[in-house]
Amino acid sequence: MRWIHIASVVALIGGFIYARFVLAPVIASAAPAQQNSLAAAAQSAFRPLLFTVIATVLISGIYNYATKASFPPTYHMWMGIKLLLVLHIAASAILYSVRPPNPAKSSRTALSITISGLAAILIANYLRYLSLR
Repeated sequence: MRWIHIASVVALIGGFIYARFVLAPVIASAAPAQQNSLAAAAQSAFRPLLFTVIATVLISGIYNYATKASFPPTYHMWMGIKLLLVLHIAASAILYSVRPPNPAKSSRTALSITISGLAAILIANYLRYLSLR
């Protein structure tokens, strides 16, 4: 389950890094009449993967948390911060994939998901360090 959790997070955050730093500039360089259709095609192609990895992240994360034997001091504080970031990522990702395409807004949303995702990964690494002490 830990491997599934890590692989799903990599796919989720990696997809938004790609969307922000590769796909958004390509869409912005297209003709204005084609930008919305390109963005809509990218959203519809990404949507099934997105919903799959969000489900696997949530299920594997709950399982990993529930099967943990003990929690060191300050663990719950950092876990709470991480869960707030995860809620932001999940809500923003769902909105990113279902609302009508707006290339400028989608680029900002992908950047905020990327920043929150990298912060959550940093906190997860610290939580792993706390667990091994």
